[in-house]
Amino acid sequence: MSTPKKTGRDGTDQSSMQIDVKHISAGGNVVFAGRDAHLSVNTGGDVDHNNTMTITVGGVETSQEMYDQLVLSLQQLEDAITNTSLDTETQEEAEFHREAVEKQLTSEKAPNGKILTHAARRLYKMSPAIAGAIVTVFSEPLVGQIVMAAGGLAQRFYEALLSQQG
Repeated sequence: MSTPKKTGRDGTDQSSMQIDVKHISAGGNVVFAGRDAHLSVNTGGDVDHNNTMTITVGGVETSQEMYDQLVLSLQQLEDAITNTSLDTETQEEAEFHREAVEKQLTSEKAPNGKILTHAARRLYKMSPAIAGAIVTVFSEPLVGQIVMAAGGLAQRFYEALLSQQG
């Protein structure tokens, strides 16, 4: 006994059907031929859904939370410079070096160790409040990862700075 052949309204063989899927959303909706359908899938096992977003800062992949913490410490550095009584020329120099530190630490690529170290050293020597803010920035775990990845001069500066604080 043979099984009857299934045919669609247009006369096509429906015993094995191929559907081109244009879009599958995380909610289980499938869009094909301009129509929406619900899809239930049994994977035969557990599916781990990881929604963690990573970003690249200073040549290092990190989480949004660690990046936000770095931005907060950089804001504290900016506040320390703003709130420190400096003559106009020194204030401008401090702002220039702060921008260099921020650019080196927040760019996508690894920092230039010479630029980062020079700017951080200059800021560190300007006042106790600014020196404390530099130590705060360099105490961030993400900054540690960035300078370790950069190596060389930046790594030596970082290690020396933190050893003075410990």
